[in-house]
Amino acid sequence: MFTNITSKRIFVILVAFLIITPALIAQNESYGTWTSIGVEKEYKKWDFGAETELRTIYYARLIERWSLGVNADYSLLKQLKVGVGYQLLNSLVYDETNPDRYVKNYFFRNRFNIAATGKLKMNDFTVTLRERLQLTQKEDRLQTDGLIDDYKVNPELAWRNRLQLAYNIPNFKLTPSFSVESFFELNNPEGNKLDNLRYLLAFDYKLNKRNSVELYGVMNSSLTSEDATGKYILGVSYTYSFK
Repeated sequence: MFTNITSKRIFVILVAFLIITPALIAQNESYGTWTSIGVEKEYKKWDFGAETELRTIYYARLIERWSLGVNADYSLLKQLKVGVGYQLLNSLVYDETNPDRYVKNYFFRNRFNIAATGKLKMNDFTVTLRERLQLTQKEDRLQTDGLIDDYKVNPELAWRNRLQLAYNIPNFKLTPSFSVESFFELNNPEGNKLDNLRYLLAFDYKLNKRNSVELYGVMNSSLTSEDATGKYILGVSYTYSFK
């Protein structure tokens, strides 16, 4: 099958799918898009990166979040990396006191994380396990009556666990992968619990040695809230590598 269809044609099909699919789904807050641009640089045992991302809901009619992040990873072993990261977030905040709950409710957040990532190759398959400890400091928000609305948890501490399986197709530039990620609360005064599960199907396409594009679909499954904002996501990311 892959000998008859080039990776470029498959990439074009995936892009068309990303553009056409939103026109076929309902225009509500459960559907969204994620778009990001990033750069990365390898230096000896270090990997450095920076990325900006834009997330929307109602497919693309309302900005849900904008972020700018940097990270640094160090290879302890060939199969094991440890790293640190920071993100500046400008997020849309849910406000139950406001009938039009999303209008002008954007607040900054500072997010810090430390992570360890292990990788195991088995023939053409690659299994990756990432463990991440994440701390998010939230800016105080104002209600429509002008009073300060304190968060239940601030700063918020969470443990993220992601397991990914990728298939490296021989002599083929398109690499499909599937991952499952869990989000567990660590400092909730009402009791820590599993907060969210995220499923991601991705297709990574290497344009050349420096440029790559990834198309993906995400399903978020919230376990602690009825709010389904951004439950179904279509996304695209571009990365430029400095060699």
